[in-house]
Amino acid sequence: MPSFFVRVGFACAFVQEKNESGTDVIYLLRDNLDKKYSPELMLYRYTFAMFTMQADKKTDCEAEVKRTWASLFPDDPGAVHILVYENDGSDTSSLIYTILTVYYGVQEYQELITDLTVSIPLLKERGAMKAFRMQNYLFAIDPGCGFTTLLSSFGNYLQRMQVYDENIEKRANYIEYKVCKESEGEKIGMGDVIDDLNVKNEDLTLNMVGLDISWFLEGEKLDELRNFVRRLYFLQNKYVFVFRVPYLEKKSLDRIAETLSDLMILRTVRIPPLHDYVLLEYMWDSVQSLGYSTSSALSEPFFEKIRAEKKDGRFYGFKTAEKIVQQMILEKAKNDADREANGETVNRKQITPADLKKEKNDKKEKTGYEELKELIGMETIAERVSEIVAQVKMSINDEKLDRPCIHMRFVGAPGTGKTTVARIIGRIFREEGILRKGAFLEYSARSLCAEYVGQTAVKTAAICRDAYGSVLFIDEAYALYDDSHQTNDYGKEALTTLISEMENHRDDMLVIMAGYTDDMEMLMKGNAGLRSRMPYILTFKSYTKEQLFEIFMLMVRKHFDFTEALEAEAKRFFDGLPDEFIASREFANARYVRNLYERTWSKGALRTALSGGTTVRLEREDFIAASSEDEFSEKLERRARVGFSG
Repeated sequence: MPSFFVRVGFACAFVQEKNESGTDVIYLLRDNLDKKYSPELMLYRYTFAMFTMQADKKTDCEAEVKRTWASLFPDDPGAVHILVYENDGSDTSSLIYTILTVYYGVQEYQELITDLTVSIPLLKERGAMKAFRMQNYLFAIDPGCGFTTLLSSFGNYLQRMQVYDENIEKRANYIEYKVCKESEGEKIGMGDVIDDLNVKNEDLTLNMVGLDISWFLEGEKLDELRNFVRRLYFLQNKYVFVFRVPYLEKKSLDRIAETLSDLMILRTVRIPPLHDYVLLEYMWDSVQSLGYSTSSALSEPFFEKIRAEKKDGRFYGFKTAEKIVQQMILEKAKNDADREANGETVNRKQITPADLKKEKNDKKEKTGYEELKELIGMETIAERVSEIVAQVKMSINDEKLDRPCIHMRFVGAPGTGKTTVARIIGRIFREEGILRKGAFLEYSARSLCAEYVGQTAVKTAAICRDAYGSVLFIDEAYALYDDSHQTNDYGKEALTTLISEMENHRDDMLVIMAGYTDDMEMLMKGNAGLRSRMPYILTFKSYTKEQLFEIFMLMVRKHFDFTEALEAEAKRFFDGLPDEFIASREFANARYVRNLYERTWSKGALRTALSGGTTVRLEREDFIAASSEDEFSEKLERRARVGFSG
């Protein structure tokens, strides 16, 4: 009886939900498949499992997996994707197995390969391979998601499948161009691309040409793209072209595909933005390939590092994940060495969450409420948060009450604790059972916007997806509002997507928008429906002089010994801050204090090092030297150096 490879892929959101609930999807599936098909689990990861099954034909395998899935998860028919390929023991079967198992998050590419593997022998049999070589491809894939890797894989596949009659053995190479109008830097002009391909055609060593056509999306240069495709037309049958654009929303992607299809046979392959669980699979394999073992307990520390990397809006997919893997290994090596030096026994080949902690902390972890109550000047905020929690919990426990929308607006000047409070609220909401995870994801408003039309909606949706069950904090949110009525208003596109996500996940995501009071009011007025979806307003008042002093001394006491003279000098300095300076829009409140604190201990560290000491004890002269710098003194009414006025 024939044997088949059966790859069962799972929707990432489904996997995340089941994993968090403790449901082992893969083993449930394995144990419930009909034994007459001799199912054997060959390999599994978070988002897919590879089985071998025996059946008369491949449709029997597919039908059995669908039947089993429907019996186990009747409410999630769309959460599974099945690919079946006959395992005849040939080199081709081995190649297909590799492609189906070593690449993550590329389901449509794997489906393409299985389709081609069936059709290529039929075309060869009919002498119709020219038709195959006339087909080209459009890959919608973001930077860092593996386009070059897939291009190499596809080129190797075409060589192994011998799709060209000439120079078969050498046609394993591929080349990649970033196309623009005129050559500049790493981008190659359209004319230079054509000339280069004409020259390379004489060598007969290429079978695959990758063309990044993102440049044509700037201002939608579709006429220029058509002209470029006309020039490529005469090179068809010489190369297979793979065009690349970022992952776009469907309407924009269809517009590009239609332009390319005017002269080419085209198949579109979509590679969605990398889900955290796809990155987790990559991390898992990378760690194991380096000889280490790990467990699912490492997932959350890894996700925390991913969130930190995404914070500035610049994230490079698998490249960033690889960097994190190497950082984890370096952290483990350092901590292992420290523990061994202290006489502890360590497992050098296993990475655990404890290996990534720089120091042990035996103190009992504080609750979110305890952290909030310790913040200086947050008494009113803490009381308001308690009211919100009480209201939401009552609605959860009483079916007669509608659950309120939990999204919030934080209004106030910079440095008044908005980010800190937002992070703590995530913890409180998790502890109180309002949010599943309570993680904290922070982005600036413009980080939600992308480079091209049709890309912003996808980027914003991906950011929201990462925030399900958690807090999405958007600083300077008013930057998304533009009343100039420009055609390509990416801020408006981001807001439209964000509002939809806020409504669809109102019980499973907390969006907090932060900014100045007046700017946030302008944002609400300019976007119908946003105000009603953000019913809670928390107002953060600027700190008083006394509170600024208390915050400074809290930082000092936490890390250093200090003299009474330093404390007195700091008190005199903060008491002397002009009221108009504190009330000005440019005053950064606690950020101003932190900068002054860091400059003070920097002065103390330098003084200690120059005197040959090793332990820093902050003194009055350290504060005087720090506070006298222009950053802290230039805007004060009293321009004389603080502490030397007699």
